[in-house]
Amino acid sequence: MSKYSSEDEFMIKNKSVIVYLFLIIAFIISVLYFDYFVLPTSKTNDIITHYAIRTSGGKNGSKQKVSYHYYTQKGFTFSTAKDYIEENDIEIQYSLLFKSVTEVRSKSKDYTNLLSNDLSVNGIQFYFCGVLLLSIAISVKILLSKKGFSENTFYNIVCFNGFMIFVCLYMTYLF
Repeated sequence: MSKYSSEDEFMIKNKSVIVYLFLIIAFIISVLYFDYFVLPTSKTNDIITHYAIRTSGGKNGSKQKVSYHYYTQKGFTFSTAKDYIEENDIEIQYSLLFKSVTEVRSKSKDYTNLLSNDLSVNGIQFYFCGVLLLSIAISVKILLSKKGFSENTFYNIVCFNGFMIFVCLYMTYLF
């Protein structure tokens, strides 16, 4: 038997837990954005030790290049969208807290606009985390409003935000 007598009682008892969970996740993502875009960065000279080509299935079974994923001597990793960095000696600018690569330059070219890793504007993770923040803001507004909401609304909020959290974590794992 269920310890709750109705679905409404379940929603009422767990609403505050969901709100706190959403606020914690929003805080973590906000710290990531703050670290990447606002806090000062550090520079270092580094050497690319090796790289991997990320591909995607194309038409007729052919593979299409999606990005190049680089590894450096000092332990940094970053990706560029479809353009190869020909020089091994580079200058990297990275964020203060999480050591995310924010700029990459070689002696002859600036590759910053081509970065597609972490929260770079060219990367998909930037947009997924932005959508998750917006969704959490709307969800918390609905959950804390004095106006009632249906059981379906509650489960849609939980399921959609749960799915977006999964996608953001998966993108973090991939890139």
